[in-house]
Amino acid sequence: MKKLLAAVAAAGIATLTLAPSNATAQESDQQNRIRIDISQVTPEPVTSGQPDAITVSGKLTNVGDRRVSKAEVRLERGDRLDENGLRTALSKPQTGVKFSNFQPAAPSLAPGQSATFTVNVTLHAPSANSLEIDAPGVYPLMVNVNGVPDFGGLAKVGQATTVLPVLSLPGGEGLAKPQTPAKVSVLWPLSDRPHLVNAATDGSAVLTDDDLAGELAAGGRLDGLLGAYEQASFGLTQAICLAIDPDLVTTVQAMAAGYHVQAPGGQVAGKGQAAAHAWLDRLKQDVPGRCVFALPGADADLNALARAGGTPLVQYALAGTVLRQALGVAPLTGMTWPIDGQLDPKTLAAFTDNSQQTLDSDLLKSAKVSSVLLSSATVPGSDPTQLGDKGPRVIRIDDLVTAALANGPAAALSALQLHTGSASPIVIAPPHQWTASKADAQSLLDGVQTMVDQQYLSAAGLASLASGPTPSAKVAPGYSAQGAELSEVAARDVAETTAHAWDVYDSLQQDPTRPDTPEQVMSPTFDALLRAASGAWRGNDAGAAAAASVSAGLLAGIEGQVGVVQPRSPITLASEDSPLPVRMVNNLPVRVKVSVKFQSLSGVTAPPSFQWISAGLPRDVLINSTVSRSGRFTATVSLSTTSGRTALGGPARIELTSTAFGTVNLVITGIAAAALFGLSGRRIYRRIAASRKRKEQPEAPAEATEPVHAPVPEKLTAGVPGDERSSES
Repeated sequence: MKKLLAAVAAAGIATLTLAPSNATAQESDQQNRIRIDISQVTPEPVTSGQPDAITVSGKLTNVGDRRVSKAEVRLERGDRLDENGLRTALSKPQTGVKFSNFQPAAPSLAPGQSATFTVNVTLHAPSANSLEIDAPGVYPLMVNVNGVPDFGGLAKVGQATTVLPVLSLPGGEGLAKPQTPAKVSVLWPLSDRPHLVNAATDGSAVLTDDDLAGELAAGGRLDGLLGAYEQASFGLTQAICLAIDPDLVTTVQAMAAGYHVQAPGGQVAGKGQAAAHAWLDRLKQDVPGRCVFALPGADADLNALARAGGTPLVQYALAGTVLRQALGVAPLTGMTWPIDGQLDPKTLAAFTDNSQQTLDSDLLKSAKVSSVLLSSATVPGSDPTQLGDKGPRVIRIDDLVTAALANGPAAALSALQLHTGSASPIVIAPPHQWTASKADAQSLLDGVQTMVDQQYLSAAGLASLASGPTPSAKVAPGYSAQGAELSEVAARDVAETTAHAWDVYDSLQQDPTRPDTPEQVMSPTFDALLRAASGAWRGNDAGAAAAASVSAGLLAGIEGQVGVVQPRSPITLASEDSPLPVRMVNNLPVRVKVSVKFQSLSGVTAPPSFQWISAGLPRDVLINSTVSRSGRFTATVSLSTTSGRTALGGPARIELTSTAFGTVNLVITGIAAAALFGLSGRRIYRRIAASRKRKEQPEAPAEATEPVHAPVPEKLTAGVPGDERSSES
């Protein structure tokens, strides 16, 4: 009896030991210790001409604080999904209805340690290791990881969800093909965050960092995206349109010519010259005869800019000619693709706003928008649609496919499969700064090619979607503010600097003796402003502020090239209306029209005036003035743009000496002189009148009289002999 009980106990222990290979570990708080990154699902989509098997590859990473031992992986699949089910599956964990066997993945994973895994299972045929999918459709596919954390027992330590598109079963039935396959176009973005400080192409370009060198080098993100595009079949490339950031091309051009990178101790030589040169050469070879269009310059956040009042910069972001000049290609014109496929009504207004400037100006002559790529959720109705009465044509982006792309190519292809019968064109739009690996990008294109080959989809060029019947429906764009978009503070700072930059541009004119144009002078500043407004700075105010300081510095440098030369000695004004001699300097290669202003002083006044200053030469200008007194005093002279809103150079203090009688002094002197002459005339008149009066009176007759002797003073006659008075006592 004891032997029987011992045998039963041994069998029970053996059963408990083997059970984990076929049973699910207990759900617990341990299930987030392992992060699962699914790198590839093969095949995708599943078709009847392929083996009855599926392979899932990826990486396991221990993100917990304990070692996990005996990690095992298995696949689970859920019930077939419709469109709503797919949306849910992409955001929430799913419940499995069929499970494969566990397969060993890693004997031990310490915290922070990673290991790759590959799971192979049967797709269709019933077996102990089969998902038993018996009909075409889209299915949720989960990767489940069990393991033993330190100080614990066997538990589910990780789970990830993807989806599996099944067009047809190996050796079995296929999905019903639509009578008219939906048209499909693929946007292929080539963009990166801004790096440029100085875009010179003479080897002196400066970048903020050297991260872009790694993106362009073999194995880098941009190298992979371009490589996947290059491997697409010719038939499919007609349905792919490269959406290229002009600022990226400008940056790569500068790197290819030689560049430096900012570093804590100063500038150091960049390491990506060869990679930049090779990548740019490949791009130039890839684009002839292909669909290409420009993203807004530096991938600027148009909506945030428009709401901040930066209309000129919104228009400038759409007006670049970089791709034509740098790549030798004629891109699609009049087309734009805002970040997130959303358009604020103020952005729409900016497309045609001529209140402060004209879109026909040389700086903005290519900024007109005739078609815009927008999320279908933001534009109600059906094709063809126009925004407002005079707005651009709408090309709708498939929202479900776009959302699914964040979960990898399998999810995107699943969404695409659910829309194969769509009457509207399907536009696949990855994020502007797409982080897909070359393998994922290639899987997406291969899957689209399979659906086209099997007539579930029809490849269509983007240009064909931008043409066709004239839109009859007119709608207003719907817009929901994005929490992570360019901050209001950053957008406002850029808009304010843009207003001053445009003000300066309005005051410039080409000098007949020079080839330089105002556009060439101001474009580097506007380009830097676009970098400061890039959508790459969403949620990164520090990055936006650093970029904004570069544009502000460039504008200050231009403003400082124009100014007043302060004289070394005082200027003497000899008369009441003596003109003031002022020397102005313009070190820019174009003419500048300036407004000249004097600070109001007692003693001298001068009305504001406008003056043209030729390029590269000082100019002595005589400013009309009025002197009201003599003496010595100081005048402050300043220059500004013609509007008066933007100062040019710094003010100059001029010492003035006036020897002229001013108006008041002359009046007083005149009155005094008149009074003096009046008094003198009166005295002379009285004398003449008195003289005439004496002459007019008759003379009296003369009478005989004895001569009268004047008495002699006693002291003179006393003691004189013969004088009778001398003897009297």
